[in-house]
Amino acid sequence: MGYVIELKSETLYVTAVDIIWKGKPRRMTIESRPEYAVIQLSGIDEKFPVPWDEVFQAANTRHKMNTRLERHAMRRANRPTVSHRKS
Repeated sequence: MGYVIELKSETLYVTAVDIIWKGKPRRMTIESRPEYAVIQLSGIDEKFPVPWDEVFQAANTRHKMNTRLERHAMRRANRPTVSHRKS
């Protein structure tokens, strides 16, 4: 699990999962700003600003995909298994 750092002017979330970037595992830090999030990987100077509406759209798309996959897996699990072997 990650952890949250709350400073006077900002909130940072550091992920517990490493992201592989350029062949190395790196922690992701997400900085919360009013209009957007800023994502930065440990050991990388570059910061990636992402508008909150894009974060929501990505989460919504992922949620729909996961829901479809779960329904499909449930249908397959509930399907009766029939053997079509000839004797």
